[in-house]
Amino acid sequence: MADKENESPAHSPAAQQDRELLRAERSMLARLAQAVKLADFMAILMVLATFFSAYATWRTAKLTSTIFAVADRPFIGVQQVAFVGTDAQHPMISVNFKNFGSIPALDTIVSVHAVVDGKVVTPPAGTMSEMDAGIVSPDVLHDFFVFISPGQYQAVAAGKSNLQVHVTVLYKGPSRDMQLCYFERFAYDRRVNVFMASGGSDKCGTDVF
Repeated sequence: MADKENESPAHSPAAQQDRELLRAERSMLARLAQAVKLADFMAILMVLATFFSAYATWRTAKLTSTIFAVADRPFIGVQQVAFVGTDAQHPMISVNFKNFGSIPALDTIVSVHAVVDGKVVTPPAGTMSEMDAGIVSPDVLHDFFVFISPGQYQAVAAGKSNLQVHVTVLYKGPSRDMQLCYFERFAYDRRVNVFMASGGSDKCGTDVF
């Protein structure tokens, strides 16, 4: 009887039961917190998966659009620039251009200028610096001729003057809803008698002079 009277309340069966219930509650709360964290993590993963899936879909659509845009349009460019007449009276430069695409180019305007020492050469009477080529079919070679004076040719051939040929082509695809452009500079290298590409652009409004 004395032992029961001297027993501490902290060691009583009721206190032990309370402690066990408290430990059980803490364990349950810990498991619940872990489950909530896992659910949050899974939710974040689902959000990320949705984002990357949407991004992949956007990239695929953009790539497909780009492929169709490239395949469904003409590409006009210059194949060769060369002297074809170097006699004393009529030095002449030939510009060979064609449509490298697979569909025709429409409303094609070609403009070619010879530039000597930074100055545009005035075309001789009866010659053109611009022409309306109209429809340019794929893989059909076209020629445009540019003239410089005999004195200018002799100065270029002697290395006393610099010669460039500027080529601008404005054209459209079958839909005619977009103006397509090609601009290229070709610089003459007298050491090898070759016109070398010297910069260009595919943007409209390029200042060719």
